[in-house]
Amino acid sequence: MVNEITMTWKSLGFRSIFWGLFIFSWGMCSFPQKAENWLWIDASANFERLSSEDSIRYYMKKIRQAGIEGIIVDLKPISGEVLYPSKIAPQVFEWRGFTREKTFDYPNLMIHYARENNLIVLASMNCFSEGWKQEKRGSIYTNHPEWQTMLYVPQGIIPTTDYSEGYAAFVNPALSDIQEYQFHLMEEILTLYDFDGIVLDRARYDNIRSDFSDESRKMFEMWLGNPVQNWPNDIFTWILDEKDKPTYKPGKYFKEWLLWRAQIIHDFFAEAQKRVKTVRPEAFFSVYVGAWYPSYYEVGVNWASKAYDPSKEYEWALPNYKKTGYAEFLDFLFTGCYFYPVTIAEMESLYVSWKQNPNKEPAMEEQFKPYHSVEGAAKLSKKVTMGKIPVYGSVYVQQYKDENNPYQFVKAMHMIHRETDGLMVFDLVHICEFDWWNELAHGTK
Repeated sequence: MVNEITMTWKSLGFRSIFWGLFIFSWGMCSFPQKAENWLWIDASANFERLSSEDSIRYYMKKIRQAGIEGIIVDLKPISGEVLYPSKIAPQVFEWRGFTREKTFDYPNLMIHYARENNLIVLASMNCFSEGWKQEKRGSIYTNHPEWQTMLYVPQGIIPTTDYSEGYAAFVNPALSDIQEYQFHLMEEILTLYDFDGIVLDRARYDNIRSDFSDESRKMFEMWLGNPVQNWPNDIFTWILDEKDKPTYKPGKYFKEWLLWRAQIIHDFFAEAQKRVKTVRPEAFFSVYVGAWYPSYYEVGVNWASKAYDPSKEYEWALPNYKKTGYAEFLDFLFTGCYFYPVTIAEMESLYVSWKQNPNKEPAMEEQFKPYHSVEGAAKLSKKVTMGKIPVYGSVYVQQYKDENNPYQFVKAMHMIHRETDGLMVFDLVHICEFDWWNELAHGTK
């Protein structure tokens, strides 16, 4: 009996060593150490499409054949619900009339067939969005209504769920309980699943109107070192522009407010990176941001390198603003170069008025600039990150379908490759619906 057990363990040990060496060798030979072409896979938009093993197998193979080397799998959509059995967040089984089997193991199937097709696979999560306004669903409506951000609008300060604009219901990034909740989700995902890393989305404030809660006021005053007597007008006031459209006028502490919010997000990223690397040191840590850096202060984010000093170019930045740059915490960065014109020259000839760009994203200015083109946005992304990390410029497929111009889509991808370290395409749903697989393959070459 002892000999049988001994022989069994010897055999198992030998086999373990053999398979370990085989898998290691296979990984060294076949598995890409980095990706130059990425594809984002939105959780909600692809919920029904990727709800069977056969479908996942089919699309992972098709994605790889199109020249994609890495995928970003959205596990926490803007509702705050997650696509796996979590001990922290509510799990989503139904989306817009379609229900998944409760035993369906989405993350592991995505990882398995990604690996089978030599794809790097990252998990993404919408960080500070915990509700879907139009659907009135998500954590902000059920589990944590007290977390929601308070917005300063022309009518006063109101909860985000009372404000109809936008579709993501944000929480207050400054609150420690909310930050810890996000950290625990990152840790849980990397503990439960063999993803190659984490990508954060919406790791920011909602907009310039956020957050004007009592908690944020107290925290800001403590950081500032004195009370804000005229709240919130000492931050900014709402006025009407020449077109009778509400716009904000900076107040006494406007620049300090921008600096403080950027510091909140900077410190969050410092801790997030530490938490991710503690769970798995080799895991990638990244984030998606909009490439329109000169106005991105409106969402409280400085994704530049600390070596870049925005105060030398932009009047909204105090000299210390550069210290809030968080690029060095990242392994690489995805920047959304979400513009229809590919070249700066095209932007100048095509965009006469803002009405010609229906895809306005948070913090985009209404007056067009050179970086409101794929080329300009890509160059700016590289400029402010100062070569400290790889930058993957991103394109939004829908913009080219709106103009029924797949050639422009291919041209945009080639421009991204020319000006940055690689490409990210958003999103799988658009490639499928428009049947632009050939275009995708041409753009990744």
